[in-house]
Amino acid sequence: MGSINQVKQYFHSSLVALSLGAIALSPVSAAAETFGSTTDTLLRGSVGGSFPGEFYGGSLSGGFPVVLTEAEARSSVLGAPDDRFLSLPGEPGVSGTAFTGAYIEVGFGSNFSANNILKIWETGDSAESAQLFLWTDNGGNIQPTVTTNAAGVITLDLSGYAGILAGLGATAFTKVGIGGLDVLGASQGFDLDAISISPIPEPSTYALLLAGIAVLGWNVRRNKLS
Repeated sequence: MGSINQVKQYFHSSLVALSLGAIALSPVSAAAETFGSTTDTLLRGSVGGSFPGEFYGGSLSGGFPVVLTEAEARSSVLGAPDDRFLSLPGEPGVSGTAFTGAYIEVGFGSNFSANNILKIWETGDSAESAQLFLWTDNGGNIQPTVTTNAAGVITLDLSGYAGILAGLGATAFTKVGIGGLDVLGASQGFDLDAISISPIPEPSTYALLLAGIAVLGWNVRRNKLS
């Protein structure tokens, strides 16, 4: 009889622990990753690349660089990463002067706060750089520079810009502008495939996750001792 009760207690404790873990994990895994759904300003720029004066990009599996129509250029950066990219040639400019590289603005259907992770997928060569323009709801912008690595995914924690956002008198971001800062690679320039935002989990989420792990660990230890 005792062994049956022990089994029941074991499964009950395990169920509680797993439930806590599932509750804790669900906000993290379910935290919506929103990919770019709209484009705004699109500029070829005045810096030459593979096809000066043309939009170009392509697909690693389907051929590149190839000339793109404006519609193809816009659609290639929307949605999840799909190997279709827009190349953005450019070069670092002089501070205070207009940006001269190829440039595109991507939106997500609504404004978003600094409590988000921004991800940018760059296809092709590593060490390609871009100038970001984080546009705010009062018309200002923040301009960090990013460089891709071998993984091809740039991750930027926007919470680091919360103070600057408030200092500009803004409350949210509206869109992300991406401008190329080099002419590297076979398809010269920053090869933009996709961009997304996802909420940073609240601290309470992590606390609940740790509680679930602690209960599970306690349950395993108790059954080893019994």
